[in-house]
Amino acid sequence: MIALISRFFLFFFFLTSIGVSGQYNPANGYLDAHFGKPITFTSRDSSFSLSIGGRIQSLAEARIDLNNNNNNSVDFSIRRLRLNFAGSAVSKRFSYRIQLCFSQRDVASDNTGVANNLFLRDAMLFYAPNKHWRFGFGQTKLPGNRQRQTSSGNLQFVDRSNTNALFTLDRDKGFWIANTNKVGKQTILSNTLAITSGEGRIISDKSTGLCYSLRSEILPLGEFKNNGDFIEADLYFEEKLKLSLGFVYSFNNKTSRVAGQLGEYLFNNQHADIHYFGTDFMLKKKGWSVTGELYRRISDNGISINPTNPSKVNAVYSGTGLMLQTGYLVSKDNEISARYGFTKPDDRVKNYLVKLNEYVLGYSHYFFRHNLKLQSDLAYLKSPAQDILQLRFTGIVTF
Repeated sequence: MIALISRFFLFFFFLTSIGVSGQYNPANGYLDAHFGKPITFTSRDSSFSLSIGGRIQSLAEARIDLNNNNNNSVDFSIRRLRLNFAGSAVSKRFSYRIQLCFSQRDVASDNTGVANNLFLRDAMLFYAPNKHWRFGFGQTKLPGNRQRQTSSGNLQFVDRSNTNALFTLDRDKGFWIANTNKVGKQTILSNTLAITSGEGRIISDKSTGLCYSLRSEILPLGEFKNNGDFIEADLYFEEKLKLSLGFVYSFNNKTSRVAGQLGEYLFNNQHADIHYFGTDFMLKKKGWSVTGELYRRISDNGISINPTNPSKVNAVYSGTGLMLQTGYLVSKDNEISARYGFTKPDDRVKNYLVKLNEYVLGYSHYFFRHNLKLQSDLAYLKSPAQDILQLRFTGIVTF
């Protein structure tokens, strides 16, 4: 695998070096290269294109346990290392997207019963017959909460919230159908339906159930600049107030994992039915942004006890989560931000799962918007089992 990755990088840099002499080759086509955007190769007749991009995120993290100094830690890591490939095939109606990941935190499975490494994050083929409809087949993010839909390269803080970590739908394999229409003079309405395996990225045993996920969005005040409803921080300084509202429902039938697409297996080959509800919003105006998300997960059969060791229990996180965050650009390059989040398990699972509160202050310096930035945040994480101060610093480059 290492040899294969090395050869790929050599091939990638060879391709990029070819195009430095010009953007157009009469025999082969076009090359477009700008920082912050993927390097794009296009055939002469525009029937085929290939864009190559990526992202590197380095992370330093210190954690102080206010109750036990022996648990203090300092760590350095590569939080994300991604390669992205996208383009069109045969015609612009057919498009594709591939995303690979190489950092340890991206590759490692969150399920101890699964040995496979997860280099592949996205692999999608799309067909768009017109500007209103798009059909997809493959593996990618489910139409879930807004913060998960937002690329990790476009975040306002060092990373997504702990609330998101517990309540996200993440990725899955299956079919996607998306529709977007303009209602009236400026209102935008879009809907995305996904019918998927319900087991996430891992190679898992098949069950008779599938997952059905639907996200609806309405932009009553018109479109955001540069799809800014999925870019945290108002880096494009919306002149007029912009608002996006999202609504999510997902039903995962007979899933074998505690969070459907994520988490440990339930014991005894048990399956759970999971209902997931969510709503979120994004507000932006003149450098100011506010984001909020509310989640609810319900499962009536989500408690699983290890038959050989009754002290071990895997349970679906049935409960409620809330996340609110805001930021303000004090200048075009500098932003201060704040976040509050909490998760609360339902009474029937509170003996197995804990509630968590998070309070975060952040600072970001944008050299070239989200494509080149430094970020730091200070968090206080409080639960019955922990009392933590967390300081993080990250640098991100996206090309």
